[in-house]
Amino acid sequence: MKLELHHPLDGYYQGTRFDRSGVFRSLVFNGVEFCGEWFEKYSPTMHDAVLGPAEEFSPSVIPGPDRESHIVLKPGVGLLDIGPEPYDRFKLYRIVDPGTWEVDGMRFRHRLEGFYTYTKEISVTSGNSFRISHCYEAIAPYSGEVYNHNFFTLGKFETGPSRLIDFPFRPEGTWRAQYDSVAFTPGGIRFARKLREGESVYTGNIHEAGKTGMPYDMVISEGNIGIHIKGDVPVTKTVLWANHRIACLEPYNRIELAPGESFSWTIEYTLI
Repeated sequence: MKLELHHPLDGYYQGTRFDRSGVFRSLVFNGVEFCGEWFEKYSPTMHDAVLGPAEEFSPSVIPGPDRESHIVLKPGVGLLDIGPEPYDRFKLYRIVDPGTWEVDGMRFRHRLEGFYTYTKEISVTSGNSFRISHCYEAIAPYSGEVYNHNFFTLGKFETGPSRLIDFPFRPEGTWRAQYDSVAFTPGGIRFARKLREGESVYTGNIHEAGKTGMPYDMVISEGNIGIHIKGDVPVTKTVLWANHRIACLEPYNRIELAPGESFSWTIEYTLI
């Protein structure tokens, strides 16, 4: 496992979308790279120049000093100046206040004065598993969501019929379009053919059939390798976004905090 320490000015990831703490660079098990660069070109300021488990928080808008600018609180990044237009996660913004970072081994603590203290720790728990533990302590109110994009490549395979996604329940949801390449099954999601370069598929509301939420429990596999992802807090929904290189499951947790309250959640990863 190779992680990036947080370097605000010249780090591997300098985008303003994802949490900048503990950015994965590589995860190798039994000779297979489970997360590597999945994009064709790299730039440190690309909004999604991240690998493996990568988390994003909802922004919280703070009115600026005049009507022509607005300041957005982006946990794991800092305060952003987004100007007069609505926030767009795919854009790069100027960081008004990056807060302060403390790094101790694989424990990352981000403090933004007057707003929050956020701690994230990555720990290896056995020869084939690791854990990501989080705690968001609110100084100001925060209402939003946090999700993990799970950019796993599972080697150098292409996304197609051999890429299996399994849940411990019958999933349902709404696809963005009528795809001939992917569909729900009684226990997961299957691809009918390989996705072509430049092609993507998406569903934004996977949940257990007949219920509004779902357990944080899923498996992504390719041939005889895979990864089991399990969380300790039920999620409100899960998103699937896939292209010809990756099939990303994105479980969402809801956060509603008043000043002085905190929210903790843990994700366990087991490599198969």
